[in-house]
Amino acid sequence: MSNFDSCPCCGREYDDTPLKPKKAPAGDFDAFWKAYPKKIAKGYCEAIWKRKELSIDLVIPALKNAISSREWQKDGGQFIPNPSTWLNQGRWEDEGIDLVALKPERPSFLKPIQKVDHQDYIAWKAREEYPPSILETQFREDPDFIQQTYLKQL
Repeated sequence: MSNFDSCPCCGREYDDTPLKPKKAPAGDFDAFWKAYPKKIAKGYCEAIWKRKELSIDLVIPALKNAISSREWQKDGGQFIPNPSTWLNQGRWEDEGIDLVALKPERPSFLKPIQKVDHQDYIAWKAREEYPPSILETQFREDPDFIQQTYLKQL
């Protein structure tokens, strides 16, 4: 199983079976409207629902994921899109956030271009009069600004 076959949060395997929209029964839109947290432009949303022939089986699982997302929870739901926007943009097809892509990588200019000689590095910090708590630390343990200053003088 690859990293993309299961949810990074809970580890549950994804169901890759694509759902096809069915002709929407009359009560489907009402169920969507009841579940959607922002109640704006109901008539317009119902027209979109009918035009796109949406199914509650297709939309509600995605809506549950969206409602539990950090974006929708942020600032008391301030960033929840209008339901017409959510429907028009086909947001039930959203895949969510790729947590692997969001993992911050240390900028390349902060990575040492060469192996740092520890004794030389300690001597340099002593010449620069860094406090004793910094003098005995390893290069990789020191703050970025100290690393950058040292690498510039090489």
